[in-house]
Amino acid sequence: MLDIEKVAQLQKNLMNEKEVVRSRLEDALIRLTGQDVSSVPTAHLIKLCRRESDDLHDNGFRLERIDAALCAIHTGLFGYCADCEEPIDLQDIIEDPTEPRCQECRVHSRYYHS
Repeated sequence: MLDIEKVAQLQKNLMNEKEVVRSRLEDALIRLTGQDVSSVPTAHLIKLCRRESDDLHDNGFRLERIDAALCAIHTGLFGYCADCEEPIDLQDIIEDPTEPRCQECRVHSRYYHS
């Protein structure tokens, strides 16, 4: 079960990762476009990444997942499946705190969305 201390630690880790990924994306986009994107909102930065290389797209996708996980922490929904709203297994959360689905829904989602 997730306790307050564990959620706080995961939140801190996610915020640190968000800074690293965002900085990497900003640097790459500045090199590619010559435009300063440091003050661009995260959602817009993610959209800009979708127009570029696979690497930028993947990093943009990671940033989007981090942002969603931080939002879930803020709203009190962290640790619950985005589909069925059941708790996500603690080991799955520890492995990847940005995982929005429980194991059953991930399997179901892959089956229908592959």
